[in-house]
Amino acid sequence: MESSSSLLSRLLKRKRKRKRKGKNKKNRSMVKNPPWLEQGEDIWANILHRLGAIEILETAQKVCTTCRRVGKDPSMWRVINMSNHGDLFKIPYDLEVMCHHAIDRSQGELVHIHLEYFASDQLLQYTAERSGKLKRLRIACCYR
Repeated sequence: MESSSSLLSRLLKRKRKRKRKGKNKKNRSMVKNPPWLEQGEDIWANILHRLGAIEILETAQKVCTTCRRVGKDPSMWRVINMSNHGDLFKIPYDLEVMCHHAIDRSQGELVHIHLEYFASDQLLQYTAERSGKLKRLRIACCYR
């Protein structure tokens, strides 16, 4: 079975290919929407829930407008998993900034957050100030 992140990257590649093909207006009217675009938002929410916050913020919301709309829904951000198993110095983005975005998208509905290898005192303070419903905070291997 294919993982959700590889499925989304495949869909993103198809979208890019379709954009290149549909440069002129005649071709755009002839190109049919792929069947995956016609899925309901509840199905997209189910797919996005299987990804981590990093994948949603970096790739999933770029697939289509439906993914972007579903990704902005505060219910998607009740649980934030920011576990990171890679080298922090090789990652091309700032995990703390991404975590701030995820917390902001929860709009106070955050219940569970999991942080690994990058949490700082400032991030914990930011989380506490904006998450009145927080029940579970999991921090692993954070030495700042």
